[in-house]
Amino acid sequence: MTNNVMAKRGSAVVTAVVFLALASCSGETIGNATGVAGTTGRGGTPGAAGTPGGAGTSGAAGTPGGAGTGSVAGTSGAAGTTGRGGTTGAAGAIGRGGATAGAGTTGRGGTTGAAGTTGRGGTTGAAGTSGAAGTTGRGGTSGAAGTTGAAGAGATGGAPAGLLDPTRTTTWNPGILTDGQLQMPLGPDGLPVRTTVCATPAPGADLNAAIKTCPEGQVVKLAAGTYTVSATVTLNKGVVLRGAGSGGASKGGTTIVKTGGNSVLAIGTGQDTACYASAFAAAVALSADAVKETGVVTVGANAAKFAPGDIALIDEVDDAPIMEGDCMYFKRVDKRSVSERVEVAAVDTGAGTITLASPLHWTFRSASPHLAQIAKLSQPVVRWAGIESLAIQGGANPGYNGQMAGGIDVSNAAYSWIKDVQTDGSIGGMHVALTGAYRTVVRDSHFHNSATYGFGTDCYGIVLRCGAADNLVENNIARYMNKPILFNVSGGGNVIGYNYADNSWATPPAWQEVNIDTHCSFPHMELIEGNYAPHMGATTTHGNAGYMTFFRNYSSSQFAPPAVYGSTDLQNGNVTALDFPKGDIAMTVIGNVFGSASAGDLRTAAVSSVYVGTGSSASSIVLVDSKTDVAYTSLVWHGNYDTVNKAVMWSPSIAARTLPASLYRAGKPAWWPAANPWPWSGSDQTPMVGTLPAKARSDALGM
Repeated sequence: MTNNVMAKRGSAVVTAVVFLALASCSGETIGNATGVAGTTGRGGTPGAAGTPGGAGTSGAAGTPGGAGTGSVAGTSGAAGTTGRGGTTGAAGAIGRGGATAGAGTTGRGGTTGAAGTTGRGGTTGAAGTSGAAGTTGRGGTSGAAGTTGAAGAGATGGAPAGLLDPTRTTTWNPGILTDGQLQMPLGPDGLPVRTTVCATPAPGADLNAAIKTCPEGQVVKLAAGTYTVSATVTLNKGVVLRGAGSGGASKGGTTIVKTGGNSVLAIGTGQDTACYASAFAAAVALSADAVKETGVVTVGANAAKFAPGDIALIDEVDDAPIMEGDCMYFKRVDKRSVSERVEVAAVDTGAGTITLASPLHWTFRSASPHLAQIAKLSQPVVRWAGIESLAIQGGANPGYNGQMAGGIDVSNAAYSWIKDVQTDGSIGGMHVALTGAYRTVVRDSHFHNSATYGFGTDCYGIVLRCGAADNLVENNIARYMNKPILFNVSGGGNVIGYNYADNSWATPPAWQEVNIDTHCSFPHMELIEGNYAPHMGATTTHGNAGYMTFFRNYSSSQFAPPAVYGSTDLQNGNVTALDFPKGDIAMTVIGNVFGSASAGDLRTAAVSSVYVGTGSSASSIVLVDSKTDVAYTSLVWHGNYDTVNKAVMWSPSIAARTLPASLYRAGKPAWWPAANPWPWSGSDQTPMVGTLPAKARSDALGM
């Protein structure tokens, strides 16, 4: 795959898209290969001797160890340790087991869910299911009782039992859940409501000075008009910078124009240094595995080095399935590609444990070769900062690639947000960078075009990087950049929900780039739900990704015209709805609508003609390098409609065929237009593709 940059937005074409299921069938089974021997299965070694589970039966960790591996999501591998979670995979993926396991920790999928915490939308999560009874591992004792699962039914997010494999999914509960600053109810958009205005600087005033003197929890309110600034406007504490509207000065709103390079706006000052070891205190080793879906990290006497409220990074050494490729960047230490930003909620020095504010999305393993560590952030953390209702222009990254965003640079932020912001083609480099962000929200915004089309120019829209975790990117428009939405060494638990992402830039423009994509390894345990994005995937140019879930998206493989800014070329290379190159691992694809047909042909690429493509010349539903590669054999594909089969394709290995409305929301969002059906898309809907608010906004703009 080429490494490209995105381009500028053209006129939108409104096309009614209606898919009706003509049949339900299994057809070609995707991802149903037998597991092969590999490295030690993640977290799935036989459990230690188990005590009775507080909420259920013995955990699923104790599947056979020594002589037959459990797969990542599938059948037993050829001789090895127990695979992830020790359960039989839904679609029969390649096993990641290796050598014989000794007695180990609880497997990733074997936790017992306790009564769910409050889910998004304010309702209480359903009671968690019990882990399956642990069998006796040949290399270990009986599986331990499952630990308590957070936020409801384990990692299923309210899905019916058996639909999701808990070894390859997590509990998604992203963004800001309560107002911890002022203890006020959240607004209908899920953001803190701030009404007290501390300053109303006019154009020409010093905005940084106004922010400096503003008390936390209050608003610096900008007037309609244009503010020209030479220095980056930086929020370094919990205040809100609010304009008069994202339409900009020409439409009665507010525009901030940056001169002289650097970011237009920033929350925090770390930039890319927030990624690396210099931003942290000395790392300490875990003395026991930190298990997925729990919030306890055991570090012994080193617990005294942490305090409630600390932001930290937990990571581990890569094993064989992690393909770093040419990208050793954006990691605390090279070859520690799996990482996650966390917040400390409590410390027990007697027990030597740290309790986290949110459950982990990965089991971080303490033993060699993984040697998991946790490092406390030593740079300042900015909490409760917001940017709202304005347009920005003119920023650029004057330094090396990845140093900062040209638009809004967010680093070491927690519980912060960007809402109703517009960027345009005057922005060079990344439009929004969420660097090491935790529970930060980007919503209701419009990011488009670029001042720097080209490869290696950071021509990206919204980027989540450097272990960023539990963030929410929702209801945005991102178009005409190389990668409108990008995961880059992201940390799990992030949700990309209900966005319109289109028109990825490439050269030659006949080559189709990816709208929602991954870069440096190892983005994992992320949810991509309900988006309108013609071409999604996880390209491996700079490293692989895994354990990501694609749910209820619409991907047609045809960009809106013009497909690429500045060109009217028909796209005829790499045209697909979903793109998983060699090395991607254990992806889950459920309930989506894929492909194009003559009835809704946008005439920017050939309509879909191949179900599973293994070359870039034919327009396909899913594109892989080979049907023998782990990207294909470990793929769970279930309940997706496509225009080649003209049917909903079900996996014969998954009995559950009822799709939940969402994997992270308890019900229809309060901000969703009352007249619009929700869910707006899915193989179980009639019509299968309705109206996405972000797409409707884009069409109305006519850009």
